Amino acid sequence: MTSSFKSNSGERRDRRTVTKVDQKSRPVAPWVSRMREQWVSETVSETVSETVKAANCLFGAVVGPGGSTVKEIQDKYNIRVRIPRKGSKDEPIVVEGKNKTKVKEAVLHIRSLIDQEERRQVNNTPVTQIIYIPKALHGKIIGLQGQNIRYFTQTFKIHIKVPKKTEKSNQITITGLADRVEEGVRSLLSLVNSFPQ
Repeated sequence: MTSSFKSNSGERRDRRTVTKVDQKSRPVAPWVSRMREQWVSETVSETVSETVKAANCLFGAVVGPGGSTVKEIQDKYNIRVRIPRKGSKDEPIVVEGKNKTKVKEAVLHIRSLIDQEERRQVNNTPVTQIIYIPKALHGKIIGLQGQNIRYFTQTFKIHIKVPKKTEKSNQITITGLADRVEEGVRSLLSLVNSFPQ
């Protein structure tokens, strides 16, 4: 409904009547209210933060080549990962995000990467074992023109150091990967036990 009137200045204005409709709120389904609560809690909630402690030498497994692994984790879980600088001591990796479950999943992923790297480093770290064999048997261990020593070093991929003839030591040093050194020592001792005494 529209009516017009003249104002004191002589111009014409339209007067419109506005009617307000009072709408009553309808009841909301329970699942909709739960979704609203979840959405509000996710958007309003504070940032969730967890830490992962590990030795600095293992952080490279989390960072990856050119930062690719950490970027992949951040994109996959929609979180932020802060890794301490090289040389910093006792600082943990910090994982932050809005969603608590995503943060926990990211932490588990990072811990699995660190565990894999630890196992890889342990398996690839050379060990040294010293065994004591009487000096009289050293020549037999070396063999004719070094054939016995050559067999051990090539078969087990280990390094065997036998003291020189002029030294009075009974000590033979074996170096290599842990499992191979163990096999080499076993084989070497069985060779020594096969010599007549």
